[in-house]
Amino acid sequence: MAQDTNNTNRDAVPSIYRQAFEQVKEEIQSFPEENFVAITLDIPATVITVQGAYPKIYELRPDFVTHLPTFEISQLDTLEVYALAMFCTQADYKAATEPPASLTDLVNSAVETRTVLLADVQSLISRGLIPAGVVDELQGVNGRKNLMMDIGTLAGILRKYATKIADRTSVKPEELSAAEDLANRLGKAVGLREQSPLIIAEAAHSRQAAFTLFHNAYEEVRTAIQYLRRKEGDADSIAPSLYANRGLRKKTTDNNEDNPPAPGPTSPTGNQPNTPGTNPTPAAKADEAESGPFMH
Repeated sequence: MAQDTNNTNRDAVPSIYRQAFEQVKEEIQSFPEENFVAITLDIPATVITVQGAYPKIYELRPDFVTHLPTFEISQLDTLEVYALAMFCTQADYKAATEPPASLTDLVNSAVETRTVLLADVQSLISRGLIPAGVVDELQGVNGRKNLMMDIGTLAGILRKYATKIADRTSVKPEELSAAEDLANRLGKAVGLREQSPLIIAEAAHSRQAAFTLFHNAYEEVRTAIQYLRRKEGDADSIAPSLYANRGLRKKTTDNNEDNPPAPGPTSPTGNQPNTPGTNPTPAAKADEAESGPFMH
């Protein structure tokens, strides 16, 4: 997609999650919608589960390489990255769908600020310190953009004649800066309100793609482990089902998703995971013939 949704919420999550997203960003943005998997898990809880399980999962990497030579090993190497990136997209989606800062409060403050600035400018005009025509272009208080522009115009007038009116204006320099900051914040809030449908759509797309990438990789890895550990019978303790103790699957809600889980360990090797491929392989079957899945 053309717009980088994550710019709207760059500081919402710790850098480890944002870095993971950047690592697989191209995959997420290019993932075809027709292959999306429905989000049926609580994403923060899932990330916590995977972070806890990943060290033991990764210990089996040599067995993957030896006994499953056709397994796409990048799915194992990048599994934790997919999980962290998925949480990042969840945080961005939540931020995009939450109501923006109250425009009503900003507008009320802007009206009051415009009134103060205009009164000062008109007082200076009446004393002959500022030309009368400087206020002819003011737009009035009807409309948020008009308010924003008027505050900028009035602040600009006071700055332009600052030397001449230094001892006559009642507006202090810090108040002038605060007025300009208010106009800027109002402009951003209006802009976000206008763009919110697009931002939400893009955030939802990223979250759905990230979830699918993670889900596919985890199911591939988990099914392979079930085969590798079929004799030991401990596959579920190494790579637990993400749907355990849930009963019927249901779509996730956004409850309890305000705070990211604590950053988990990186790959046990200490190295960065390999760059994953873009097309996950079909899930392995635990009941394959004795030759095993991924064997040709």
